[in-house]
Amino acid sequence: MEIIPFGSKDIDNILAKEPHRAEMLPFGTVQLDRQGKIVKYNQAEGLIVGRDPAACIGKRFFDDIAPCAKGKRFHGEFLKFYQTGQINVLFDYEFDYKMKPVHVRIHMKAAPDGQTCWLFVKRV
Repeated sequence: MEIIPFGSKDIDNILAKEPHRAEMLPFGTVQLDRQGKIVKYNQAEGLIVGRDPAACIGKRFFDDIAPCAKGKRFHGEFLKFYQTGQINVLFDYEFDYKMKPVHVRIHMKAAPDGQTCWLFVKRV
């Protein structure tokens, strides 16, 4: 099985074909629908932010899980996806909602069908 590196150009296509691979990635992986509801949340992301992945499924990412991300930079990028179904952007961020601040790099990438997007999260 090939190793999928963080920031990979075709990670969305790989996960579309093999969705179970999201759980095996060594970095945080969150899949959101167009309304920002969590569809997938892997163990690596749970370890980064100290959350139970199963408890995050179905929650609204920007309201229930990471309201700190509702600012212009993070949520603004998501709104571009919401409007167009397309996004592929990398940026640095700091999660600090009810936790010790964690510096991360975010890769936000639309799934091939444009109905969900992936948030790939790596500590920096």
